[in-house]
Amino acid sequence: MTGTEAAASLVTQQLDEGIAAWAELARQVAEPTVREQVEAAGRVVVAALQSGRTLLVAGNGGSAAIASHVAAEFLGKCIHDRHPLPAISLAESHSSLTAIGNDYGFDQVFARQVGALGRPGDVIVGISTSGKSPNILAALKVARERKLVTVGFTRSGQTAMNALCDVVVGAPSEETALIQQLHITVGHAICHLVEREMFGGTRG
Repeated sequence: MTGTEAAASLVTQQLDEGIAAWAELARQVAEPTVREQVEAAGRVVVAALQSGRTLLVAGNGGSAAIASHVAAEFLGKCIHDRHPLPAISLAESHSSLTAIGNDYGFDQVFARQVGALGRPGDVIVGISTSGKSPNILAALKVARERKLVTVGFTRSGQTAMNALCDVVVGAPSEETALIQQLHITVGHAICHLVEREMFGGTRG
């Protein structure tokens, strides 16, 4: 097999795996339990924003990029022009992350921010493809103590996040990259739901 053929084969494999993951997500969302998880996450975000509360989003690495992307959808727009909605990605401030990491340890980089910024009734979305990222778990624990609503984006099945979250949305894959792709889709779906419920927008 030539280098070009090997590259084409790899791309085809990745696309096939992605399509399979999307198909599995679609199949699971058609089931009441998974559909209800996504709808429940959307409802708690709507309720919080309607009450003047804030959405906090946290994740590491690729999940940090998803956290920033989701927050941006609320601050800007997902589908429809409308008023901006208060959302903060806790992965944004390099100064805060490195200061907290240096002084208190990397496990506390999100927990300290939740302790400072989180108010009762706010929502935090913790994103962890493994469901066991120590700094996400620490942030969720602080959020519980401060009476925030806790939402987890992770993989399917039981993870360490489940006991700390009011709502868990699990992506049906074992591959990190595919889980992240599915997480951003769920984030878009929730933002679209928020826009519809709060501003009456519909697609098209």
